[in-house]
Amino acid sequence: MLERRAKLRVTSTLEGEVSLAGTNVRSPCVVLNHSPTGACVLFASGTKVPNTFNLSIGKKSTALPVRVVWCRDATMGVAFLVPRIVPDVIPG
Repeated sequence: MLERRAKLRVTSTLEGEVSLAGTNVRSPCVVLNHSPTGACVLFASGTKVPNTFNLSIGKKSTALPVRVVWCRDATMGVAFLVPRIVPDVIPG
């Protein structure tokens, strides 16, 4: 399969949280992998989220705006709308 991502992703099982701008609505999620440009997020079955929302990865993370790129059942691929500063991932 051809890899189309601009940056390699780090496999993880980090706690995440979705928040909606201008509201107190929050929903937990699990971040399955992430990179400086996007993430794969797993939600509880039946969780509804809009096409854009704020995503926090880890307990002390700042919420960053994301947009949904793809969705399959309770799993979503999202792209960060602002640059996320993390070191490049070195394979191997």
